[in-house]
Amino acid sequence: MTVTDLDVLPNLRDLGGLPLAEGRRTRSGVLYRSALPAPGDARPTAVDEWPARTVVDLRSPREYATRGHPLRSRKTVVHQISLLSDAEVAAPNQGARLADIYLGILTNPGERLVDVLQVAATAPGPVLLHCAAGKDRTGVAVALLLRTAGVEPDDIVADNEATNEHMGAVLTRITRFAPELGQAHPNDRDLRGVVPEAIEGVLASWDARPGGVRAWLRAHGATNETIRLWIARFAG
Repeated sequence: MTVTDLDVLPNLRDLGGLPLAEGRRTRSGVLYRSALPAPGDARPTAVDEWPARTVVDLRSPREYATRGHPLRSRKTVVHQISLLSDAEVAAPNQGARLADIYLGILTNPGERLVDVLQVAATAPGPVLLHCAAGKDRTGVAVALLLRTAGVEPDDIVADNEATNEHMGAVLTRITRFAPELGQAHPNDRDLRGVVPEAIEGVLASWDARPGGVRAWLRAHGATNETIRLWIARFAG
């Protein structure tokens, strides 16, 4: 069987190997990110272990309900944690600043980001985070996990920008496999790709708080034990 570009899950990467303090690095095989998985995807070569044992699907309820998740199986548990509402996803967001959309995720469903942390800290790994493009919702959730583990903002921004290398394949996949978005083409938010200033604003918001992102997590319901477990798991 010939494998085409549509058969390969785009924007998939292992977030291990990112620099931490004292020469340490994040652990491989713990946390993945990607765009939307689809039925019939070929086994990816971008990661060592596949499928992920735990999946966190960050799409809205309507997006999620359109079809069964292709990775759900006896070996893979899928958690649905929406970071944008159906209305927010359906709106074309013409002219909306990505920075405002990202900060809105912190303001409105902040507790759901704590749910993402809880799953990442305690569920069997590898843990895969994805939405539709693996760009905005996934970018914010991944930034939270990376910053909590001690990855510096510049490295988080660089990882997020790597998504732009995959946007052609991502947009093709959304058009083909996500008709629930209600448009003939991806919305304006996706056509813009990653905007570094958007994730920089999120990171600055966390770092401006006394105690940083970990204090933000505690204020939104995370326990010290959950934070400790995640750091031990991913940062060692």
